[in-house]
Amino acid sequence: MCGIVGIIGGRPVSRLIYHSLFAIQHRGQSSAGKLTYDGNIHVTKDSGLVRDVFNEEKKIDTPGNVGIGHTRYSTAGMDDIESLKKNAQPEYLVNPFLAAVHNGNVYNSTEISINTKRRPRTDCDIQWLLLPMADELYKKELSKEVIFTACEKVMKTAKGSYSALFIADSGENPFLFAITDPYKIRPLVLGKNDGMYCLTSETRVFKKINFEYVKDVPGGSVIIIDKKGKIFEKQLIKKPEKPCMFEFVYFAKPDSRINDRSVHNVRVKIGRLLAQEHPIDADIVVPVPESGRRYATGFSRESGIPLDEGLMKDKDERSFIQQTQESRDKVVEEGLSYLRSVLGEKRVILIDDSIVRGTNIRKIVKGLRIAGAKEVHIRIGCPPLIAPCYLGIDMRSKKEFIARSSDGRIKSADEIAEEIGADSLGYISIKGLEDAIGFETCRGCIDFPGGYPPDLQKDAQKLYAADHKGMRAYECLK
Repeated sequence: MCGIVGIIGGRPVSRLIYHSLFAIQHRGQSSAGKLTYDGNIHVTKDSGLVRDVFNEEKKIDTPGNVGIGHTRYSTAGMDDIESLKKNAQPEYLVNPFLAAVHNGNVYNSTEISINTKRRPRTDCDIQWLLLPMADELYKKELSKEVIFTACEKVMKTAKGSYSALFIADSGENPFLFAITDPYKIRPLVLGKNDGMYCLTSETRVFKKINFEYVKDVPGGSVIIIDKKGKIFEKQLIKKPEKPCMFEFVYFAKPDSRINDRSVHNVRVKIGRLLAQEHPIDADIVVPVPESGRRYATGFSRESGIPLDEGLMKDKDERSFIQQTQESRDKVVEEGLSYLRSVLGEKRVILIDDSIVRGTNIRKIVKGLRIAGAKEVHIRIGCPPLIAPCYLGIDMRSKKEFIARSSDGRIKSADEIAEEIGADSLGYISIKGLEDAIGFETCRGCIDFPGGYPPDLQKDAQKLYAADHKGMRAYECLK
């Protein structure tokens, strides 16, 4: 899961991209970068947060009326600093000039590598979109027809999920163009302002840079924008869209919209349904900040149990997307304070978005009890996570899921409650989640393999079998 942005128009775009990256920082905290183009390539990228990478004025202001930016949450490559630096995006080639950023996971790298003579410079799967696209555009005079043809060939080869942005140049007329996978697993939206256009992961970017939302880019589409603001679009592969349910549950910010659905409203509705599905007699509803707040609002409104802030967040970091378990634990330990005046002698309903490994929630339950909570009842806005995601979320081993036992059995909620020290545990049902979202989603991680799009289920099973053997490479697809 990453954040991407691309802007093109009649004036410099560097500052707009810089500000946009802050609006999508939550989508990736391992590296950040931007590239602008004016006939020359101006690129800055490194490991770390946006504020750390762009720490000088000369890095923020670079020439060019077209550019792309990226915040990375790594799902490929190692997690050491050198790897994070190496795999930072944007990535680019010079012959032909082609730059790209991407959100998702292209999992058939072995197959694609056989069909390109170019060697990848990094471990990141952006290479398996960039290299074949460059092959298709090599020694061709750029036009919208040439780009459409190249994109169609790449999209028919790549397997997995992708919303990707590219910059290409014919020498006189640079193009910003985008492709989305047929199921539109990863979000991509289009905005505009005074002849300038922006393609990005979340609608909240438009508020940050004062652009107007135009549309969600459909799945299986190519959209091309030239420097004059002309837009050319084709939906090359049409299938029922299945956006990632975890965008609604966790990744997207509540002030964003996905397929015209408010993320905030969806989470509040999930909270209401949680109260209906798993009622409990208690004194207060307490959210885990910030991820549980909207669910807790809905739960409180539906149940009539008052909402109170029993936890305070001290650090603005997301534990789920930290690169190591040690760093996840550190965020939890250093990032929360417990209010005895709120929690003491209370029967507490603790609300959060999801449980993956169980490490965080276990620590929080312990903290609540130390602060004087009489009972702790957990309610979760996502069904139990039981299988790895192969489409862009870093849940790569089934061993990481508290909901699965070592022999592969799905644990009951009562068993998990005992493990984390809670008095009770209730998850939203799959039906409740789908009802709250309002349309079908990709939910392979909670309903394996049937929750994956139909065309990807066999591959997911092969990848799962490889994972069971301790393999992390994708040779199993050969």
